[in-house]
Amino acid sequence: MGLKQPMMYEMPPPPAVDPEVAKKEAESTAKLEAEKRKAIGLKKKGMAGTILTSGQGLEDEASVGKSVLGSKY
Repeated sequence: MGLKQPMMYEMPPPPAVDPEVAKKEAESTAKLEAEKRKAIGLKKKGMAGTILTSGQGLEDEASVGKSVLGSKY
């Protein structure tokens, strides 16, 4: 008793791609990439928007007078 080889059937060719579907897919991919770039740009911009001083620090004089909090008078 020997092993039989499996029967090999010829596969039909895949259906042709509709040009309209390919065009819509390309537009969808481009739109997704644009949204990703926009989101990344907003994230980068948000970090810089929170820094109100430069690396040198504040340059004006600080007020060191008595404060209302913590004083008896």
